[in-house]
Amino acid sequence: MAAGKASVFIGLDLGGTDLKYGLVGPNGKILVSRKIRARTDVGQKVLVEQLRSAARELLSIASEKKWRVGRIGVGSPGAVNFETGKVFGDSPNIPGWEGVNLKKSLRMAGIPVYADNDANCVALAELLFGAARGSKSALCVTVGTGIGGGLILDGKVYRGSSFSAGEIGHTTVVFGGKECACGNRGCLEKYASVSALIDAAKGRGYANVQALTDSAKKEEQPAVELIDRQAAYLGAGLASAINLINPEEIVLGGGFVDAYPPLLKLVENEIRQRAFPAALLTLKVVKARLGNEAGVVGAAFLGSK
Repeated sequence: MAAGKASVFIGLDLGGTDLKYGLVGPNGKILVSRKIRARTDVGQKVLVEQLRSAARELLSIASEKKWRVGRIGVGSPGAVNFETGKVFGDSPNIPGWEGVNLKKSLRMAGIPVYADNDANCVALAELLFGAARGSKSALCVTVGTGIGGGLILDGKVYRGSSFSAGEIGHTTVVFGGKECACGNRGCLEKYASVSALIDAAKGRGYANVQALTDSAKKEEQPAVELIDRQAAYLGAGLASAINLINPEEIVLGGGFVDAYPPLLKLVENEIRQRAFPAALLTLKVVKARLGNEAGVVGAAFLGSK
């Protein structure tokens, strides 16, 4: 592809429901954005072809605009070997995804390819362009269907000795508690995720999260109690992580944080009641800035930091 106006980067953000992808400029702005339903239920080959097709589509658009593509990055659920690009371990949201090599699958036109866990991509985006910009240490947590975590140490994404760091959603908060898809019991995401909140809300007669948050905003007691309980679990889990790594920031994101802004303060209050006082001296609890764009932006900048 001929050199042109400016380098752009391809970011692919694979989720359990959707595949989001786009062309991202050097300043982190998404220049072209697309989203399709991810075919996660029909096997590896079809899903890999979706990723390849998305990358080819973006390469074609870049060529038309005479933009030079500097790299291709993909964020995926599950544990991903950052060096080889291979997915290992089960991914509860994508059955049969284990073993696919994302680097090899997306190799095309001589462009460098990078692959990582999707939560690490979110953390990288927030580090480079969002709420964690300038931080040396942060834990970025996304509250959604599950609870994802990406860890920043010494100004870089920390992936761990076997590329499994940051899995805050699968820390135990209730010994012998509810069974989790990961095989453990009592995981944080079984008590503090949006899925857990929906299950609890239905037991109280709320049809969905919107109905729950609407009632909570009116200070109706049953709704307030449910969200307070969710925030307490989340704050307790995060307090344990804070005691362990002593980060500068907790960056909290996800659709529910946007839908119910008081959640941020509720979680912070729980953290400050539970965490070791010395670990709170410089801690900031902040809202993620990049929202749904974070996964695509972070994927596009894999290999940059």
